[in-house]
Amino acid sequence: MFRPQLTRLPLAIGLAGILAAQTQVDLRTQSKSVDFQGASMTRPIRTAASLPGTCSVNEVILLTTGAAGSNLYVCLTANNWVPQGGAGGAVTIQNSGTAVGARATQNFAPGSGIISAITDTGTRLNIQQTIDTSFIATKASVQAGGAVLCQSASASGSAYTCAMNPTLSQYVTGMVLNWRPDVNGTGGPTTLNIDILGAIPLAKADGNNPGSSDILAGQMYPVWYDGTIFRILGGATGGGTSSAPSTPAAITSVGAGGTTVVTGTSEWHAPLAACSGGATVLWNNPPSGVTAATGDGCTGTNANEGYAAFANTGNPSLQTSFVLPRTLTGRADVYVTYLSPTASGTFSVAMDASCTSADGSSTNDPIFVSSSFFSAGNVTAPATANQLGTITGTGILWPTGCVGGSRVHFRLIRTDTTGTAAKVDLSEVVVVMRRTL
Repeated sequence: MFRPQLTRLPLAIGLAGILAAQTQVDLRTQSKSVDFQGASMTRPIRTAASLPGTCSVNEVILLTTGAAGSNLYVCLTANNWVPQGGAGGAVTIQNSGTAVGARATQNFAPGSGIISAITDTGTRLNIQQTIDTSFIATKASVQAGGAVLCQSASASGSAYTCAMNPTLSQYVTGMVLNWRPDVNGTGGPTTLNIDILGAIPLAKADGNNPGSSDILAGQMYPVWYDGTIFRILGGATGGGTSSAPSTPAAITSVGAGGTTVVTGTSEWHAPLAACSGGATVLWNNPPSGVTAATGDGCTGTNANEGYAAFANTGNPSLQTSFVLPRTLTGRADVYVTYLSPTASGTFSVAMDASCTSADGSSTNDPIFVSSSFFSAGNVTAPATANQLGTITGTGILWPTGCVGGSRVHFRLIRTDTTGTAAKVDLSEVVVVMRRTL
């Protein structure tokens, strides 16, 4: 009996056609809890050689041209790509809002005067910055004054050296320091060498050499470097400078509700000559054998005045004496009025002092020590001949033994023999003495 046979070939062909035409699965909408661990590979992030100009929030892109560890970007806000970095990721560094660069490593390199201390706590890095007090002055160091103090230990009264802390690296025009000499000055040419930078001439404020009483051991002197020499600010000055006598000191009280002590000044004025049938010297001549200054002047048409002429030969001198105020205290100021017939003539004068006690313990013939009271150093007269000038010395210490009530002997002497002023006419000496009222 014949039985019909079913063939399977058309069915297989039909199923293959259906499968070939089937739509691919959209994982975003047609899947749930997808596990890609078994996939041979995945590419979940799109790539680009440059960042697109626009983006939507939460887009992620791999910048193929970026450095490893700093090439993954996320769009956190519209059109704003933000680099992502974990360990080893780059950090963008800005300077006042301007980007400098992005690197995985940051190096803190402090400049001069800054010290950085960086510690790792295990959970964070602590960065602490402080100033280096060897470069930057603090309020405390300025108040202490140590940074501008130069203390001498040279044991020389003409070639001083001193050291600063920190060490001075170079002389700078305009610099001011506080200098404390270790020995009294000898007068005349003087130098100061700071931290072995080289000896620089040291002069008074007017540029003249200091006298023997201008630099005292242990005193503090502000010193200014003008680019060529050091100048002692304040103190004795020479040349054609004029200065008024000192004013009395202010009243001070000693102790709460205690005694009030008032100090003032006494001025001793001593003209050197007078006109009486010619110029007559009013001071005493020095002992026999010593050159004396001579009378000069008294030739005025209107104002007739006598002077004592001090020539540049023989070191002429004159002397005078008086009793010091019994309430004498503190230092003295000296003013010597002069004129020079030679325009811009140079000369040097000094005023020596020696005292005799009035208690009967010593004879009234003390020895003079050169430049023991006031030395003007090298003085340059005014540029016009016979114009008045004043030599000034302030804050002068009285020599040992010169106390209130003692008799002071002054010797006024020309100390140079090579000055260009063949003679200098001295008119008057004023000594301002501080005393208790």
